[in-house]
Amino acid sequence: MSQMTVRNIPDAQYEALKQVAAENNRSAEAEVRMAIAHLVRNKTGDGFGSKLKAKYSGALDSKYRFDRNKDETGPMVFE
Repeated sequence: MSQMTVRNIPDAQYEALKQVAAENNRSAEAEVRMAIAHLVRNKTGDGFGSKLKAKYSGALDSKYRFDRNKDETGPMVFE
């Protein structure tokens, strides 16, 4: 695994990070790892959709194209 050092973090931000980490029952280092994973999760290509695509690629003819709907949606309402 790779390692990195982050320098010059303002004290107020570091204290806020430690507080958030404590609220999530994690160390500050673990909280930073989670933040990085959250920020890049759609960039790594290892999400659920990518896994499905890899598993079922070739199952349909190439003439079928399914584009992802990226429209914002609101919460479901059941009456």
